Amino acid sequence: MVLRRAHQCRVSGLSQPDVLARLQDMDPSSAHRRGLMPPSERVWQEFLAALDELPPDARAVLLLHDVLGAGFDDIVPLLGLDLSACRRRLEQARACLQAHGDHLEPGTP
Repeated sequence: MVLRRAHQCRVSGLSQPDVLARLQDMDPSSAHRRGLMPPSERVWQEFLAALDELPPDARAVLLLHDVLGAGFDDIVPLLGLDLSACRRRLEQARACLQAHGDHLEPGTP
């Protein structure tokens, strides 16, 4: 891809600095140096930020239930909460994640 792009630039008559600038724009590591993130990494960072905002018990219920697939029968005794408290924590965690995701651009992976 990079070589094809370089060839297209050379054929189109761009100068060497212009070609290098365009190639640098294609390098994912240069995006990090400029403070830009690929959309998938931005989503991951938002997910981690949302997890950090959750109270520890809500985070634990979310990860155990939605990520690891544990049932409430396993979660309740593990965390020492009753069933209704576990369900409330899960709803709270999901709402927080949804709020973080609402401001992402549509179509972001």
